[in-house]
Amino acid sequence: MKRSIALLAGAAAALALLTPVLAAQPAEGIPRTLLPLPLMRAIVNEASGDLAFQNEIYLAGVNRNRKAEEYRDGYFEPRFLIERLKEYGIPDCRIIDLPTRSPKTWDAVRGELWITKPTLRKIADLKEVPAMLCQGSATMDVTAPLVYVGPGNQDRFYEGKDVKGKIILVNGSPGSGQRLGVEKYGALAVIGYSSSHPEFDPDEVGWSSIGGRGGESQGGKPAAGFMVSTRMGNDLRDQLERGSAIEVRAMAETQTVEAKDQMVEAVIPGAEFPNEELVFTAHLYEGVAKQGANDNISGCVAILETARTLRRMIDDKTIPALKRSVRFLFVPEISGTSAYIKMHPEISRRFFANINHDMVGEGLIKNQSLMELIQTPWSLPTYLNDVVRAFYEWMGTTQRNDDGKEAYLPVWSPTGSRDPFYYVIDPFSGGSDHQIFTHGGIRVPSAFMIVWPDQWYHTSGDTVDKSDSTQLKRVVVISAASAVVMAGAGPAEVERMIEEVGARGFERIGRQKARAEALVREAAAAGLDDAYREADNITAQAFLYEEDALDSIRFFMKKGETRPEALLKAQITALRGASVPAAKSLEEIYRLRCAETKTAPKRIVLTADEIRLARLVPVPTDKMKGLFDSQAFAAAKREMKDAPAYSLGRSESELRNLIDGRRNALQIRNAAAAHLAGVRLKDVENYLRVLETAGFVKIKKA
Repeated sequence: MKRSIALLAGAAAALALLTPVLAAQPAEGIPRTLLPLPLMRAIVNEASGDLAFQNEIYLAGVNRNRKAEEYRDGYFEPRFLIERLKEYGIPDCRIIDLPTRSPKTWDAVRGELWITKPTLRKIADLKEVPAMLCQGSATMDVTAPLVYVGPGNQDRFYEGKDVKGKIILVNGSPGSGQRLGVEKYGALAVIGYSSSHPEFDPDEVGWSSIGGRGGESQGGKPAAGFMVSTRMGNDLRDQLERGSAIEVRAMAETQTVEAKDQMVEAVIPGAEFPNEELVFTAHLYEGVAKQGANDNISGCVAILETARTLRRMIDDKTIPALKRSVRFLFVPEISGTSAYIKMHPEISRRFFANINHDMVGEGLIKNQSLMELIQTPWSLPTYLNDVVRAFYEWMGTTQRNDDGKEAYLPVWSPTGSRDPFYYVIDPFSGGSDHQIFTHGGIRVPSAFMIVWPDQWYHTSGDTVDKSDSTQLKRVVVISAASAVVMAGAGPAEVERMIEEVGARGFERIGRQKARAEALVREAAAAGLDDAYREADNITAQAFLYEEDALDSIRFFMKKGETRPEALLKAQITALRGASVPAAKSLEEIYRLRCAETKTAPKRIVLTADEIRLARLVPVPTDKMKGLFDSQAFAAAKREMKDAPAYSLGRSESELRNLIDGRRNALQIRNAAAAHLAGVRLKDVENYLRVLETAGFVKIKKA
């Protein structure tokens, strides 16, 4: 009896130890991720793709021409968002008037294109397709013969053609036709046809602009530009090339009106650390004349629904109150984010991470596209990439529909598709608001979510019928789950992050190791030593990057939490231990290649230039704080006499981001060169000297 009791007690103790392990295992065939399955189910149940889609319809149901008073008094979109935010129980929200570069803006009143001969036919109308009138067009009403001039951007396209007093048709942007056809050769107006994917939709009309305000270009001659679809443009061209005479009436009425820039912000305050903030961004406009359902009302309604989902789950106690605040910014693209950070540096200093939504609502199969995650630049190692990536991969796996079976855990909207979740994880690239946060003077890690390619990008075809409420729901689930992990992070979430970043770190090291080894294996004898030197740097930097990524998790760790600290230390120790055999393996491959090429192996030693640059530490000045002022830098360069030359290309911004007052010039070069080709030591030194002369850094001797 005693033995039975002892066995039962031992089994109970073993079960108690095993329970956390069992709880962490996949259930019902559903793969695990950073949040427990019951919590993922709760987020899936609360997040609504249909609510997001309905809001998209309200905001961008049609492409419309704004009324003049909307520019002056405030736009429809911010007022709508404030109404919804308050309805969703988020009273901490407001409309912000931003500084404007000009208090006036161009506004379209009327635009029409007619064929008057050989038969009367209207071919475009502003009321139907606002994209038909180019932004910046001047007021005019002209009737004249139509002349085709190809792309219209080179003199040769005008040879033998009399375009003076006529309307020209260009296969491209009307802006190029204005610069030559109007300014140089005397045409009256330009009709262009150019869109992002005419092979996919020949009826889409691309958004475009012409000249400056009022259609005036450098020559000061006003003109109007019109856009038609590729199908219409090709039809007009074909008629002209067959010898038909076409006469066109082009009518444009435009004005200059008072205008303002506006954005919306909202906050769900944190319960324990309210001054630590996760910030979501989506742009409301990229030029207020243009509205796009996917670009980017879809991003705005996705973060709006993320806000509603989090607020509702907190209020219902489905999740605990988030420890950290979550801020939502609906901005004019790039300019609005920049202006907000300049206006509120005290707020931007609270940001620990950003998730940017830009064009996230398109149906993936309908759009022949992928849900892309753009990660932070290599100069900004962070836990953020792996947190968001984990939910991307979880979504992709759970929404598979293998052999006709239902998905593991359907994340579907009642009115949406049953598409798989096709996704791709890509390295950093710019083009949206995320790039503002990753500036070296701000250094907020930012993950960028986008559906790409977009077959209706910047065209009249960017309408709500291309969106998918299921896709929107999945974006909201990923966003809300990421917010719960980071804004709600306690010891359990920190441990999962350490595990996730640690595991993925070794995957990334493996790829970098293979890249380095291939560089040596494929090197010719003459460049073998240099290849080995660069390969050794690639391998070393891979380990340094992953250590920094792990170390970034310390942000969430509070005093007294000994277990996460021990786990983090164990992961970093494992990394450092693995770096030695990796370097040894590379050396052996190098020696084998030396034997094959009959060259003598050499040890890697620092050159005289490397030793010299290792003693130079660039320290940022106040000019480098915040957003980098590229215009001020360019102006300072123009004033320099005998400035040293450099050629860095896109590595220039990475080098700036690596200037932290601690790294020396050699370390900066090596960190950039491990991921970007052609970063030469002399170019880096010259660039740092120019930055110093321009007052952006001070170089001190180590």
